[in-house]
Amino acid sequence: MAGKNALYAGLFSLVASLAAGSLPAEVVKKGAAPDKKPAQDPKVLPGKKAVEQKEAADRARIEQIKLRLADWEKSAGVLSRHGLDLTGFLAPDALAYKAASAYLRLRNSQLTHKQAIDKIALSLPRWKRYEGQSLFLLKIANPLYKQGKQKNRIYTQSRGLGAETLVIRDAKKRRLKGKLAGLPANLRLASLRLKKFWQTGDGITRLVRPGSREGLLRNPGSIGRKAKLSKPFKAWVLEKGPAELEVLVKRTQVGGSKSRLFRLSFESWKIYEGPWEGDLLDLNENRSWKELESLPLEIRLPPGGLSVSPALQALVDEAAAP
Repeated sequence: MAGKNALYAGLFSLVASLAAGSLPAEVVKKGAAPDKKPAQDPKVLPGKKAVEQKEAADRARIEQIKLRLADWEKSAGVLSRHGLDLTGFLAPDALAYKAASAYLRLRNSQLTHKQAIDKIALSLPRWKRYEGQSLFLLKIANPLYKQGKQKNRIYTQSRGLGAETLVIRDAKKRRLKGKLAGLPANLRLASLRLKKFWQTGDGITRLVRPGSREGLLRNPGSIGRKAKLSKPFKAWVLEKGPAELEVLVKRTQVGGSKSRLFRLSFESWKIYEGPWEGDLLDLNENRSWKELESLPLEIRLPPGGLSVSPALQALVDEAAAP
């Protein structure tokens, strides 16, 4: 009995020693799951993910800016009258619109976000006049400028582009004070002259009278004609266009009106059709230079109201940061 117990004790000690000892590598791997692929370098993967996340955020920012500008442009009004095509929309925050439109233009020219921000920062001092303002952006096109080889259709404005000729009212017909942000694009200030008519010149006409065949008689006759021109006068001239105007109105005034509809009236424009050379309006042959009726363009407040999206505000803040 004692010998059997000693045998069992030896077997148990042998098993324990085998379990505690190290087995050959082939014995350990046999029947085990195959090795996994070696893990990627932990320094490379996070860096790549960071780049991808940055690019995704950049694309998202551009898309948000585009959507907000598109939202403002949805408020555009359209009018076609007297051969003119008028369009216009309201940007509730003029400075944000200038920064956002410039940013998209710079990014389309393959500049990075930082490069675009740096260029916008340089322009901010020139855009001081846009701070605290809403912006009406207007376009006036003259699609029928060409009327043939020797005839054009011209529109003129000789009374200026001030409060008398560009009137802005809200839905309750209350007037808003607006001013041009700068010189219009594709609208030329010229010195015009009118060719009103032809005048007959005085001269000596040789007449035959009974009893004095050789007699001379002084008599005003139609022996020559010359053009009579007016004195030069200043006027804005719309040729092919489209002319672009930026009209600023204080945001407080736009918000205080509590209106979702605005009407812009273009006053005192004139139309001329005929030969066009040397800024001369030739009114011979029954041509006219007549004033048009008022051109009322209705513009709606954007769906988002006067709010500025966080994407646009962040863009302005980043450019303004020291």
